Amino acid sequence: MDWIWVWVAVIAVSLLVEIATLEMVSVWSAIGGVGALILAACNVVFDIQLIVFFAISIILLLSFRKLALKYLLKNNNAKIGTDSIIGSTHKLTSEITNDDNGTVKINGVTWTAVNITDEALPVGTKVEILEIRGNKLIVKKGE
Repeated sequence: MDWIWVWVAVIAVSLLVEIATLEMVSVWSAIGGVGALILAACNVVFDIQLIVFFAISIILLLSFRKLALKYLLKNNNAKIGTDSIIGSTHKLTSEITNDDNGTVKINGVTWTAVNITDEALPVGTKVEILEIRGNKLIVKKGE
């Protein structure tokens, strides 16, 4: 049997699975498939091709997966939406008093700001956003 096409299919499927999942697992099988493909082109017996495929795939998986995830996919956990404003600092657009909440304008949207302490804060005070509860920002005086 001509094993070249089998290895081409293994490489293609491995790359498609990797593109779909981005888990840095099947990419190593694709590289192992390249090694086996080279052996198949040189008419090496299938048993050796299979051993080389598994050896390359497993060694690369165990050696480089963590490293690859760390450097290639480091922005995978990027904050989006409202989570992206937690921890940021903004100026009050209306004061916070003991009786009333203030407001903060972020990206054109005015939010209600609640101070975590009972301290009154004047307009223009920088506040750090600690969390979001419903439609209110929980803030503290910034630096």
